[in-house]
Amino acid sequence: MRARRTDANQAAIFTEARKVGLRVYDTSGVGRGFPDAVVQYGGATELWEIKNPQRPPSARKYTKAQSKVRFEGMSARLVMTVDDVLAAKNTMLADLDAIKKARLLT
Repeated sequence: MRARRTDANQAAIFTEARKVGLRVYDTSGVGRGFPDAVVQYGGATELWEIKNPQRPPSARKYTKAQSKVRFEGMSARLVMTVDDVLAAKNTMLADLDAIKKARLLT
């Protein structure tokens, strides 16, 4: 099994996510196109693919394996910056609020 490369900003992204209360599970070593992280907040879970915005656009493209996984129906949030981390948390909060409201209506 060969070592998997990670983007240079991955550690900073994970640190920021944990700082704002997200649980981050590093799955970058799984390979075969699987996203870089499983992220949880409350009852919400997302898969994240980390890309480095400092690299040229051609170097930020999905690999063949990542494209295959996406084509087969697995979705992952593209995360490149701290702002993306905060946007993800806000989305997860909104999802949790919607779930709570739906439960109250049933």
